[in-house]
Amino acid sequence: MRQFILTGMMALALPVLLVAQGSDYRFGTTVRINESDTISTNVIAAGQFVDVFGYLGDDIFAASRNLTIHGLVSDDAIVVAQSVTLRGSVGDMLIAAGETIVIDGEVAGDLFAAGNEVRIAANAHIRGNVALAGNEIIFEGGTVDGWLRIAGNDIMVNGTANNFVELYGNDIAFGEAYKPASSTTISTPHEITREDIKNAPADLNIIVEDPDEAWGTALLFSIWFYVSMLIIGIILILVFRETTTDLYRFSTERYLRNTGLGLLLFLAIPIAIIILIVLILTIPLSFIVMMLYGLALFVSFLLVALTLGTKSIRYFKATEVYTDYFWGLALGMILIAILTALPYAGPFLNLLLIFFGLGTLFSYFWQLRVNSI
Repeated sequence: MRQFILTGMMALALPVLLVAQGSDYRFGTTVRINESDTISTNVIAAGQFVDVFGYLGDDIFAASRNLTIHGLVSDDAIVVAQSVTLRGSVGDMLIAAGETIVIDGEVAGDLFAAGNEVRIAANAHIRGNVALAGNEIIFEGGTVDGWLRIAGNDIMVNGTANNFVELYGNDIAFGEAYKPASSTTISTPHEITREDIKNAPADLNIIVEDPDEAWGTALLFSIWFYVSMLIIGIILILVFRETTTDLYRFSTERYLRNTGLGLLLFLAIPIAIIILIVLILTIPLSFIVMMLYGLALFVSFLLVALTLGTKSIRYFKATEVYTDYFWGLALGMILIAILTALPYAGPFLNLLLIFFGLGTLFSYFWQLRVNSI
């Protein structure tokens, strides 16, 4: 499990390295790379639909609602989408986070995927290691050449694994076509024996964990969350370059004032939403305010991470460069994860960070409005 976690943290830092290289930026409702297209640089894409049918000679780095790869990505693919489907080929590592993830193609490197439903289909061939986390994980066919680690609620394993397999979950089942070349280890909070498991492999180890200590799945979901937030945050930094610089500068000037304002907003906005709902006629407005409030909390989290991390990096540096924001966002997320996990003080620090981010965001845009009048 520790190696699994370290690999996930490496995946968290990888996108920061990618943005430092030359890239082709594509944004819009639909981003499509046709079969006749050949692109030799990194592709950073964002849209409702991202479809890759052509050839990418480097990495793809994308966030969308629906994402499909039918063509060839010769290097890494780092993607976040509601629905992710791979039916083509990825030449190196694939990192995917989403609601539904279907892998039915070839991955020449490692695969790291997390979502509500993750499916490894019959045509899948992963030549590296595989780490999966989600509510429902189905390894219904295909082949994994490296080790296979899965953490989920419901797990079904029915493909070919050419190295060791470790499964962490509540409900674990094996299909008749499951072919492990090495040992299979189950870690579960339930008392089960080999006789309770249908189609159990010959070399099977069962570890019954204390439910209070079965933290593996929750930690993997946390890694999935931070990877998703990091990718979205980097895309926002790339799109809003000047705003990012201004927001960072603004956030470092008024710590106490912005935190106090954030406390007032954190309390006042939910009360205002309730009042709008009670008035009935203003219910549509209440939903708009609710959506804006949720968006503000989301962006304020990214802002706090950016501020914490970038401030820490620049404290030890003599010169300031724009790429500090990418490294800072990644470092800030790690710092937030550590601070909010502290016993006793963690929840209090979490609230302070929320207040600071929300107050800073509101103050910044209010000042822009005042200056534009």
